[in-house]
Amino acid sequence: MKKTLQDVLNDIQDKLIGKELHGISGTASAFRISEIDNEKKYIVLDVQGKRKTWSFERMERVWKEMYYRPAANVEIVFGGSGSSRNQVETIFANLGYVEWLYVNERKNIAYVGEDTHEYGTLKHMDEDREQEYQRMMEEPKPYNPLLDPDEIQGNASEEIIKYHTGFISGFERNRILFGAPGTGKSYTLNKEKDVLLNLDSATNYERVTFHPDYSYANFVGTYKPVPYKDEDGRDSITYKYVPGPFMRVYVKAILNGRTENVKPYLLIIEEINRANVAAVFGDIFQLLDRDENGVSEYPIQTSEDMKKYLADELDGDPSEFEKICIPDNMFIWATMNSADQGVFPMDTAFKRRWDFTYLGIDDSENDLVGKYVVLGKENRQKVEWNKLRKAINTFLAKQKINEDKQLGPYFIARSIVVPKENDMIDSEKFGKIFKSKVIMYLFEDAARQKRASLFEGCFENSTRYSEICREFDEKGIGIFNHDIQIDCEPEDIPKGTE
Repeated sequence: MKKTLQDVLNDIQDKLIGKELHGISGTASAFRISEIDNEKKYIVLDVQGKRKTWSFERMERVWKEMYYRPAANVEIVFGGSGSSRNQVETIFANLGYVEWLYVNERKNIAYVGEDTHEYGTLKHMDEDREQEYQRMMEEPKPYNPLLDPDEIQGNASEEIIKYHTGFISGFERNRILFGAPGTGKSYTLNKEKDVLLNLDSATNYERVTFHPDYSYANFVGTYKPVPYKDEDGRDSITYKYVPGPFMRVYVKAILNGRTENVKPYLLIIEEINRANVAAVFGDIFQLLDRDENGVSEYPIQTSEDMKKYLADELDGDPSEFEKICIPDNMFIWATMNSADQGVFPMDTAFKRRWDFTYLGIDDSENDLVGKYVVLGKENRQKVEWNKLRKAINTFLAKQKINEDKQLGPYFIARSIVVPKENDMIDSEKFGKIFKSKVIMYLFEDAARQKRASLFEGCFENSTRYSEICREFDEKGIGIFNHDIQIDCEPEDIPKGTE
């Protein structure tokens, strides 16, 4: 017996009104259905003396999911949990042709096509049948066994926001890579991005860099004036919701989740702690708390502007987007330097929603071994950049300067210190970058209080940046502390040879 939503509403009207209805869990408060208002299109509930309504539209979303699929999880349909979700589940479960079951340890309700129990009571599906339904739900595109494939015009899960797409990945959904400057955080994320996205690594992601003035409007989106040409070709202004990188990636992930070929979508945030993350994420912060499947455990309320934007982009009605969750095929990865000056602190609640991976000071050094540069004019020496970096770090460590202030392997860009042709680094390029990045960083930040000791080879000029750079051109590593010069194991180049 195939039923329409109107048939279901008629059954609720005739057979459930006035009955005390109990939920599947047995823990939620019982309630009664007072009336069905066909004019205003909602069901009126009496919940412990309080009036509660459920729109026909919301009832239809659950019914379609049950009708077209073997079973429906109400929390998934609506994108979140709560007592109100339990009420609509309870209404359906008390119909004689609906049974409840477990699918992957979650409560589901199933339309079984015929009355199997009294109206106003609950029926747990028989064990053998429950196992069969669970098997059907694990199919790539499950559909209700009561329907012939040719009869299926669509699937309810394609008509609503589908958060649980079934996408499986070994990567964490929310992750932050942190470590000393130059440890290869961005490079690592780039490589792992290619692994995650596979052939779609060029299109299925966005990258954004946070800074102190970055805001929620930049990150998520906001309603703002947009220039356009009117019918007469004159410049004019209109107002529309302009999405930020979070919302753009979010919409792409949701649209893809409706297809049979579900793919991951990635948002990369560089320097996440250089902005006030509490202000930038705003209520999106709550969505970062994900369940074991990678879906937000707690939805957030959307603004009117956001509802309209999502309705336009996802081809729906604004009422369908009152609350949203992050789907399991959307990933958010970030980098941060805890040693940087002027960064914003992160509170514990924000941190616990991320998987943190620390990149050690020497974790990515393999490609640097054996890469040399020739420095100095007075006494030309061939020096391995990796050994020079480590020698400087050893000095900093002896001065009790923390690891996150020391030099990572790629403090100088990989494109310079890992030459493509041979093992020799371009001396001119290296010298310019070394002065503007390494010496400047040591002078102004990491070794600011230890300048005289670090730049011991400059004698009386160790406290003037310009003089240190000038002497570097002449002396090379001779500007540094004697121990650094020894530890980096330079090779002298005899005059007249290269």
